[in-house]
Amino acid sequence: MRIPWGVQQWVMRVAVRWFYRRVEDEGLERIPASGPVILAANHNNALVDALVIGALVRRRVRLTAKATLLDHPITRFIVHAVGIVPLRRAKDEAKRSGTVEAGRNEGAFDAIIDTLRNDGMILIFPEGISHSEPELAPLRTGCARMALQALDAGVPQVTIVPVGLTFEAKGRPRSRVLLTVGTPISATSVHDATDRVRELTARVDDGLRDVTLNFPTTAAARQVLEVSRTLSRLFGTTPPLDTADIPLGETVRVARQVEGLRRVLPDASPDDAAQVDRFLERLEAWRRRAVALGVSPAEVDMETSIGRGAGFVVREGLAFVVSAPVALWGRVNHLIPLRLALWIGKATSRNPDEPAMHTLVGGFALVLVVYLALAGVVAWRVGWGWALLYLVSLPATASFDFWLRDRWRAFVRRARGYLALRRHPAEAHTLLDERESLRAEARRLDTMLTEGRPGSR
Repeated sequence: MRIPWGVQQWVMRVAVRWFYRRVEDEGLERIPASGPVILAANHNNALVDALVIGALVRRRVRLTAKATLLDHPITRFIVHAVGIVPLRRAKDEAKRSGTVEAGRNEGAFDAIIDTLRNDGMILIFPEGISHSEPELAPLRTGCARMALQALDAGVPQVTIVPVGLTFEAKGRPRSRVLLTVGTPISATSVHDATDRVRELTARVDDGLRDVTLNFPTTAAARQVLEVSRTLSRLFGTTPPLDTADIPLGETVRVARQVEGLRRVLPDASPDDAAQVDRFLERLEAWRRRAVALGVSPAEVDMETSIGRGAGFVVREGLAFVVSAPVALWGRVNHLIPLRLALWIGKATSRNPDEPAMHTLVGGFALVLVVYLALAGVVAWRVGWGWALLYLVSLPATASFDFWLRDRWRAFVRRARGYLALRRHPAEAHTLLDERESLRAEARRLDTMLTEGRPGSR
């Protein structure tokens, strides 16, 4: 039995927002509202990548996934119930049987082309594997071949839309994820008649690189992202409490700029490179002083008047008092299955791509079992009407519990920062002055390295 799309998307949204603290998106309006579309996404987090995309896009999307998901009873049920198109990968077939059939995916391609013929939307992962490398894996040709075969089969137009997923810490609960939609690519716009597949694959690769972060090594990725987090705080202002931090999208934008400058540095003069090194040393020293003082670098400009502080405490206190009973109801009903799901995610994962997927799949099964059991008890005691009302309340109250916990942590952090700034006003002024100096220096270095002003080469 196929689960209706509305139910599928609701489940995906609940699962993703329970696991991740904040799910950001940029450019969703670039996805065509109608017509045949292939979403081509990077693949860093196994089945979770499909869940995030399915939860956020505004159209029905048919998912694809590796055929090995059919090997496990729970994931096999999900594949059939959701209508996922299983793709048989060459390396999986070679491992299983020692041989690779050339036409192993003909049936899957037929299902995909049929979906496109009916103005549907398909999600493809052109890398062909889920991985934790710091840059895109070489793209397979499957995405381009699907689009071109659809055109040859009479589909008048196929649009490929690059979709980039960036995870703050993909396997860590209550971290963040960013979905970025790139510029659509028309499959009819390829010009190389002798090798249309190669040209279209190259264009998809370019599109994906525009919406993802790519680094030559893991060490370079770690260094750039750490600098970018500090820089995004340097140029930001104190964020709203329910944001809890500078948006991940801002950090990603800064990371792209930093990586671009990092690539320019080897061609810069020794003096320019030395100036950049001194700036990075000052930036790190500023971040350390803020942390040592007890305030987030993003909040050094926080308003510290007594009136503002009192209003903040009263507002958040009232919100907590009003919200706590609802959140507690969610906590009580979900504590055991969600704790078990986290344990399953840790205990069964063999690589960084599996914890989030195993936690979400295990959590889905456990929560479903608990919901049915609790509803049965309520129905037995007071009737099915109350049982239905009880079931309806459960997902919303769990979401409310997650929201309140995140907000409480942000409240505690900001309250500590507020008190630290009030206790050490001189150090607070020094941090603000140094921030303005660092901002000016960052702009000067950016101009020097990118526009070739005097002093650059």
